[in-house]
Amino acid sequence: MANLADFYFTHDELFVIPIEHLSPRGVSAAFRTLLLPRVSAGWVDMFNDVFATYWARASELAARAPGNWTPPRLQHVCVVTDPTRVRPYFQPFNRCSWLLYVSDFDPALSHREFGAYQLLHVERMGLLQEVTQAVVRNLSYWLTRSDDEIAQFSAACARTPRPDAAAFRALADALPWIRRLHHASLKPPVLISLEPTTAIPQSGLLVPRSLQPRLETLKRRWTAAATRAVDSFRTAHARRGRDRAGELCRWLRDAQPRVLLTTDGGRIVWDPDEPDQIAAVRAALGGIGESAAHRIRDDVTIIDERSRRFLTSLAEPDALPAPHRDTAQGGLSYLHVDRKLIAYNLREPAMDRLHAPTPPYERFMLAARTIHEWGHLAADAGWIPVRDDRRAAHVELRVQLAVLFDEVVRDAPPAVRSLTGNEIIRLTAEAGSAGAALAQIPLNRMPDYQANLLARRYLTAAELETYIRNNVYSLTLEYPAAKLFQRLARYAYEYQYLRLSQIADPRAYFLGSTWFAEEYLEPRIVTEAQLTRLLDVVGSLCDCYTVDETKFDRARLVR
Repeated sequence: MANLADFYFTHDELFVIPIEHLSPRGVSAAFRTLLLPRVSAGWVDMFNDVFATYWARASELAARAPGNWTPPRLQHVCVVTDPTRVRPYFQPFNRCSWLLYVSDFDPALSHREFGAYQLLHVERMGLLQEVTQAVVRNLSYWLTRSDDEIAQFSAACARTPRPDAAAFRALADALPWIRRLHHASLKPPVLISLEPTTAIPQSGLLVPRSLQPRLETLKRRWTAAATRAVDSFRTAHARRGRDRAGELCRWLRDAQPRVLLTTDGGRIVWDPDEPDQIAAVRAALGGIGESAAHRIRDDVTIIDERSRRFLTSLAEPDALPAPHRDTAQGGLSYLHVDRKLIAYNLREPAMDRLHAPTPPYERFMLAARTIHEWGHLAADAGWIPVRDDRRAAHVELRVQLAVLFDEVVRDAPPAVRSLTGNEIIRLTAEAGSAGAALAQIPLNRMPDYQANLLARRYLTAAELETYIRNNVYSLTLEYPAAKLFQRLARYAYEYQYLRLSQIADPRAYFLGSTWFAEEYLEPRIVTEAQLTRLLDVVGSLCDCYTVDETKFDRARLVR
């Protein structure tokens, strides 16, 4: 991958407008040049108009109702060009991407009002990881729009060819009564009404009793439309013609990939050490169709190739330790806790491996996850140690990090110190000072960085880039407000992943996509100078690690 342009457009069915080429005005001039052979100038102009509109409206909503609306931010905009090949509601990059359709920005089919709401909607879906509640929590948006804006949105709903078009048509049908709702700050009741209202949790909405049945109807229609969209996708890839399970089983028996196949509960249904025992995997596959059979074969091939490449590069493969007993037994691929082999669960939750093709970018992530799992064993073996000439610096940097965290805690605004007071007391009791406890958070995660340091040798540029982008995202919802210093410590570590990327300006990427600036810099919980020092110290700690070349045979590491 000579540059990231290949990465953005690696799939025919979808392209990515990446975080680093977005601003509140839309796409960069450089990215516009990349887009124009693929879409029209009018399409790009409309996308920019939509994105600027989204930015302005999200900013206004967050200012007026900060408890219900988040500020705008940059995310990877993944634009589907062929809906028959991409599952609805899929997130190509975990918690930092929005899935939209090329028609959403087509001047002949869409409108600025339709596109702007789509961005607000996919943002809410990503935060909630749920489809129907996203539309409910966004209903207050319509209380701030003009009649003309709503008319333009509704007209675009009638034209859109999106797979879930019926859901948006249901929303358009509901807008007349939605406009009669109230919101605690965006549209508070002017007069005291005799009609009781129900407050929708975390939305600020006040729904009169007479409108509650209509809200329930909208939710049912939305859920039904979303379900039909997903079911239609699965149907398009359902088995046609003969059952492909037999072919897949014969391939497993002949190729003998070094991969365990598992099913519900982690039960092993195929073992490369007993390749002829195919009855269990044959039953687990059921009547699998061609599309899913190709997916499983190609996925297993990737795991096998990356595993063999890693293991054959080791000077002493048998010296790898056994996996920790607490090794996660699930995900894209995972290291089996008892067998020291990578496992692939045919029924991994939410992945639909038995019914659909591999989603865009997922196979890159599968390769990266496989090598990352092996890398953890290498780190456990002590093969990615602190460099001899950096041991003293490593000790000193750990002290500096604790001191810096203590400074951040001490200098925080009084309201923040009050909010986090109990946590600071707990951290201090745990490690002698809050800073020492906070410093331990990135240090405890260093085995991940060590694994990534090694992984660069085995992964393609696209695989490594996919892994990085899947692991740098907003942590806002993962920590309660009282643990904002723990969240800061984790950010300081996860930022370091960007050092392994081809992203030209990691800091701008990080600040633009995570709400870090709004949550830490603007309220001066952390100053710009403190953030720079924090990232530099953790980065210097990462630089202390190196790969022990005596444990690897580079001559055998051939792409």
